[in-house]
Amino acid sequence: MGPRHGAVGYSSHFGKRYALHGGADEYLRLLREEIIPKAEEQIRGCTLWRGIAGYSLAGLFALYSLYQTEIFSRAASISGSFWFPHFTEYICSHELKKKPEHLYFSLGDAECRTKNPYLKVVQEQTEKIERFYRDNGIATYFKLNSGNHFKDGIERTAAGIVWLLER
Repeated sequence: MGPRHGAVGYSSHFGKRYALHGGADEYLRLLREEIIPKAEEQIRGCTLWRGIAGYSLAGLFALYSLYQTEIFSRAASISGSFWFPHFTEYICSHELKKKPEHLYFSLGDAECRTKNPYLKVVQEQTEKIERFYRDNGIATYFKLNSGNHFKDGIERTAAGIVWLLER
């Protein structure tokens, strides 16, 4: 679910570099045209707001989607892959389709403690992105958790979703 083809990713779990194959735009189309309409058919009443949340590369996708569509007004990025080449520059130089009401960020405090040059910038980039949005008048929250990328992923994702719901 990367924003574009050709970027190089890195798996700290398997210790390998790999090519990212994009797919974000195709998946966003599927969400907009098929998944969300079917889900909302099941809801009684009207939709007050829509949010998107993601962990790891899906956390990057959650923010990327805000630049591609106006359907989301809240987003949560948990351990977002903000090491992704040039993504911070993309955020700072492109217009949001709709200014979100609330953005949640979460990261493990050990995620940046790696020898891998791709991954070691993730905390710095996450803090820079959160500060950019906050400085532009968007309500943000940043939670630095103990542990690495893989620690308590389900619980941290649930906490981000709860934060969005409570706004």
